[in-house]
Amino acid sequence: MSIIVSRDKSLLYPPFADQLRYFESRLAAAKLPFYLYMALRTFECQNELYAQGRTLPGKIVTNARGGDSFHNYGLAADYVLDGSPEKPGIQWSWDIKSDLNHAERNDWLQMAEIAVSCGLEAGYFWKRFPDAPHVQNRCGLTLAEIKEIYRAGHGIKAVWEELKRAA
Repeated sequence: MSIIVSRDKSLLYPPFADQLRYFESRLAAAKLPFYLYMALRTFECQNELYAQGRTLPGKIVTNARGGDSFHNYGLAADYVLDGSPEKPGIQWSWDIKSDLNHAERNDWLQMAEIAVSCGLEAGYFWKRFPDAPHVQNRCGLTLAEIKEIYRAGHGIKAVWEELKRAA
């Protein structure tokens, strides 16, 4: 199985998708070349990402197994830089270190600050496993609560219905 990249905001919890649209407008206004790389993930896709750097080649990119990521419930998204905006199309770049070497501008920090100002949680600020591309909205629930609703209600739509009721 290979990882399927979903950039389709219509597959996300609708209020979260609206929040991302606003976030993207703020990124554009700040002239920050970040674009949605991955949004909703299946549990299978999440497990494949979890295996990377463990049982599959590559470096470790997540500590979350299938069901343990807000991506799995349509409540998280990853934004990545266009590494060469002068070229046609998006040249996906996860290069955080080169950006940190330019003291006059840290695009990743600015992106994270804008995310927070839009009411999102920015993985850039996580202490245990910083994840600069990641933004999410827990919508007031813990992951354990969301997982329980998912199991009891049989799916993502049950989670979204509970989020609507709690709003």
